[in-house]
Parts: sequence; structure tokens; C-alpha cells
Amino acid sequence: MTIFQDAPQAVVFGDDALLDRLHTPVWIFDIEQEKMRYANAAALRFWEAEAPQELYNRDFSPTMSEATRRRLADYLPRLTGGEVIDEHWSFYPGGQAVSLHCRCSHLVMSDGRSGMLVEGVDSAVSLDASSLRALEAVRHSSMMVSVFDDKGRLLVRNPAALEARGALASFHDCFTDRDLAERLLPQLEQESRCSLEAIMRLNDGARWHHVDMCHATDPETGRPMIVMGELDITSRKVLEGAQRVSHRQLEVVIEGLDLGLLLEDEHRRVIVANQAFCDLFGIEAPPESLAGMDCREAAQSTKGYFTEPDAFVARIEELVVTRRKQTRDLLAMANGRFLERAYTPLFVADEYHGHLWAYRDVTRQKRQQAFWAHQASTDPLTGLANRRSFEEAAQRVARSVEDGEFEAALLMIDIDRFKAINDSLGHAEGDKGLKLLANTLRDNLRPSDLPCRTGGEEFMVIMPDMAHEEAESVAWRLLRRIAEATVDAQELPFHFTVSIGVTRFRPSDANISAVTQRADAAMYQAKDDGRNCVAARW
Repeated sequence: MTIFQDAPQAVVFGDDALLDRLHTPVWIFDIEQEKMRYANAAALRFWEAEAPQELYNRDFSPTMSEATRRRLADYLPRLTGGEVIDEHWSFYPGGQAVSLHCRCSHLVMSDGRSGMLVEGVDSAVSLDASSLRALEAVRHSSMMVSVFDDKGRLLVRNPAALEARGALASFHDCFTDRDLAERLLPQLEQESRCSLEAIMRLNDGARWHHVDMCHATDPETGRPMIVMGELDITSRKVLEGAQRVSHRQLEVVIEGLDLGLLLEDEHRRVIVANQAFCDLFGIEAPPESLAGMDCREAAQSTKGYFTEPDAFVARIEELVVTRRKQTRDLLAMANGRFLERAYTPLFVADEYHGHLWAYRDVTRQKRQQAFWAHQASTDPLTGLANRRSFEEAAQRVARSVEDGEFEAALLMIDIDRFKAINDSLGHAEGDKGLKLLANTLRDNLRPSDLPCRTGGEEFMVIMPDMAHEEAESVAWRLLRRIAEATVDAQELPFHFTVSIGVTRFRPSDANISAVTQRADAAMYQAKDDGRNCVAARW
């Protein structure tokens, strides 16, 4: 006779047990302790046990997966509540898989705890090997799978869904937005499939899920049912939210810069541009409309803005081909403005992903630099080049003469008795004379000549590409023009003359001092000769 450890005594009559006479396996399983408490003769054969006690002593823990434990843990309160659960199970009594349709119900064991009475029953649904494997995959999958009838009542869940949402039984309970759930049911009647991302309710709160739903037919009743699969995408949604914030922050930074920015992909297509870029190039369209534009065409269409159009395009192609960072290119524009351009190739894990162009209008800076350079090299009173400019220019001319490129001459001009003018009339009147002399030089010299004020009343004129005979003629002509200018000047209360010394740059001159000393000696010779005259020393 089969030994009942926890079987109801009502089923035992004399020496025979009615349950032993059944051809279907019946057993009682202790879910909490993972032990078999009773098995009829058919169950012993099913579990390949020689005797009941062998089966009762068998340790089932190593053969139970976490998915199975979660599934049984969900069974217990449902069984205690009076529910009868019909499901397919796959067992491995001798190491080989055996599929059995099980009807599970509640049974109070002798110690008062709840056990599970399992009946192996015939089922109208026959599952082939592929279906069984698919069923096992769903049971062990981390994806949450729930099945509802067409009214939204729960039919079954896989272990992942049971663990996450065991207490929430209906279709509507799964959604934080019940109105959304209410709209989905009629929608699923019209559509065979539906996918969405939604915030779903779980036992421990709410999470973002990707939800796939489809209509199917209940193999037991033939009625419509809804199969719902869910994947947790909360981490992705959090990341997307952070990316949106970062993207917006980047947009604000980009738009706030006074740099014109243009980001291209590796195929020379515009990814993003800012308003400053559009403003620099006179583009009236909004920057977002440039996305996807071919940058080669854009370069060709804008090259006319620059003083060297072809060089502008060629330099772009050179930078893109070499893919080396270039922090500064100065571009002169046809309208007189200047742009500074930086090129930065973008690499991610040594893989090229396009490049960034940054343009900055540096017109004001260039003009300021030019102004400072002019101030540093110009006499503020007369506007002529100062001593610093004279020395730099004289050195350049001396090198050319030494190299045999051309001849050159130098004039030294000094106002006669200028100290007496300053002492008697004051420096303000003397400054008028200096300005008049400067203007006379500018008006009577070649564009290639460089007049300079090198001292109080001392002036120098560098004359490149001039023979010394011609230089002496120019000196006498200047002498007369200066004398005439002082006579004709209405604003001057005095008349003055100058003495001019003339010399040439010699290829053998060791330095600029040698040239200026000869000019100085010639100028003093002119003064000794009675002033208002020219003297030369070659």
C-alpha cells in the first residue's frame, strides 16, 4: 500500500488506496520546504522512484531554477485563495525532459501549513517540442510576459512578471495611466499588434517599459486574449533625458558664443550650425535648415566673400584631407573684414567622425593691431614714420643694396635756426612748421620714398632704387619747395629754410650708422656753406 504522509484519511479504505488505482500521477508538494510529501503509484513511476520514502527524501533544490521558485511562490497565495491553476510544466525526473499538464490546488498538510496538490491530467492542447521549448524560454526570460482575456482580466504571467507585479492582477492595474489602458483595449480589437513606451506600475513603484501587445486565441477556451511583453527601459529613458538636457545646455552655449560654428560629419554633411555662423556669412535661413547640406557646395557658394576665393576652397580641402588640427587661419574678406578660422577633426576611439569649423570675426582686432602698429611706427605730430620705422626700413634697403638689387640714397633734412623759432614764438608755432615740412615732403616724393621724422627738427628720407646723381637733384628740388611752402603758408608767422645732406647706401657699409653718419656730415656741411643749401658725401 502507498504510504500517505499528508494524504486525507478519507481516501484510504482497508489495504488499498483509491489514489493508487489512478492511472494519472498525483502528488503533494511542499512549496516552502521544496519537498515531496505524498505521491501515488503513478506519480512514483513518473518520478522514477523505487519507493515513496526515496521520493520524499529526494532534494529538489538543485534542480529548481530561480524562475521556477518565483513561479511557485506566486502559486502559493493564489492556491490558498482557492484558485485552481492549470499549466504545462516540464519536469526532469531521470534527467530527460517530460512535459505534463498539471492541475494544481490547495491542500492543508498535517502540520497545518499549505501544500500544493498536483494532478497530472489529460489536456486537449498537445504541445510539440518547439512549443515546449518556447514555453520554457518565456518562463526563464527576464522579459515580463502577461496574458489577459479580452476584458483585461489576468490569465497567466511568466515568473519575471509575477515577481515584479504579483499583486497587480488586471490589465488596467499595469498602467500608471488608467485612461491609456482604457484606450488600448478597444484599439487592440482593431489592430493585431501595438507597441508603445509607457510608465508601468510595479510592486515597488513605477518604471518606464517598452510594451508589445498582440491579439491571440486562448487555446483552452477559443476566446480572444491579449499577450503583453514588457522590457524595462528606465535606464535608457533616464539617459535620454540627461542627453536632452545636455543637448539643450550645449545649444545654449553654442548660441551664446560669438563664434560661428559649423559641425560636419565624415561625409561632409552639415550636422549643426549656429546663428553666429549664419550671420558671418550672410545666410538668411535659420541655422537648423542647414542640417544635411553638402559642405563642398556651401564652400563653393561662399568663396566669393573672400579676397582669394580659390585659396579659401583649396585650404578647406587640404585641412579635411590631412585631418590635423589647425587653430588659426586668417581670412581676408572682400568687404574689408577679417575672419579667423579654426579646424578641429573629431575622433572617437581613433575613428574619424567629421570635424568642427569655428569662425570668428577679428576685424576690430586687426584694425586695432594695425592702429597700434601705426602708432608705434609713426610720429604723432607729423604723421611721418618715426625713428624706429626709419631704422627698420633702412636695414631692409641696406640689405637689398648689398645684394645688388638696386641703388639707394638717403637725405638728412634739418630746419635752419629752428631753436630760435621755438624760443621766440613758442613750441606751438614751431609744431606748425614741422607739420608744414612733413606735408611738403609727402607731396613731393615718390610713393616708394619713405620720409621720416627722426628728431626734433631732423628728418630723413630713404629713397630706394635711386642713383646718387638723381638724389642730389631731388634734394635741391625739395629745398625750393620747402622754402616756397613756408612763404605761401598763411598760418605761419615766420619763414624758414632747411639744410639737406645727401649720401648713398654703399654695399660695403658695415651698418646703418655708417650711412647716417655720412648724411649727417653732409648736412652740417650744408649749414657751414650758409644754410638753405644741399651738400653731398658719397
